[in-house]
Amino acid sequence: MLSDDEPGAAPEHTSLAGHLLCAVPQLQDPNFKRSVVLMLEHGPHGALGLVLNNPMTERVSDIAQGLGLHWVGDEGASIHLAGPVETMRGWVLHDQATWDPNADEILPGVYLTTSLEPITEAGRTIVGTAGSHFLFLLGYAGWEVAQIEGEIAAGSWVAVPFADTASPGAGVDPHWLFNTPADSMWAQALGSIGVDPARLVGMTGASALH
Repeated sequence: MLSDDEPGAAPEHTSLAGHLLCAVPQLQDPNFKRSVVLMLEHGPHGALGLVLNNPMTERVSDIAQGLGLHWVGDEGASIHLAGPVETMRGWVLHDQATWDPNADEILPGVYLTTSLEPITEAGRTIVGTAGSHFLFLLGYAGWEVAQIEGEIAAGSWVAVPFADTASPGAGVDPHWLFNTPADSMWAQALGSIGVDPARLVGMTGASALH
């Protein structure tokens, strides 16, 4: 949880890793307009995150076939563009603890796969079975040292925590990532901390990426 009282406040000593960042309406950079970013890294060397709500026209089933995977989930499920950096780099968010032996548990019950090699070697090529959740993404968003802090201070982003299931409070549940349609994520994430998107005030600007 962020320690400041104001939504979106990010003191220097507080890491945003494991939080969401929601772009304010005034942020018109096409890469980030009304985007919801899952922050994976934030520290002295900069920050890295994945845009969650930017579905592409490419379908998971088509991409999976080319990767040697057998997708048995929603036939219409889309790949998501997670940012403009390294757009051929793939990521998989999922809730299957044993699917990838090398996956990192980045949130309670939410795992991040960055390489398919251990999966295919282990023979776990069937993806999207009943009761499972997978989100395939390409690319990422990156910020240089102190850049994201400056953008938050300028009013371009609002930080949203993930709620603690043991003591629920403001923020979203980790499985919200899989259960929320892309076009509803932005408003729902802001609403989870009591922020009305229509009342947000921020500075117009573009978020430079590196």
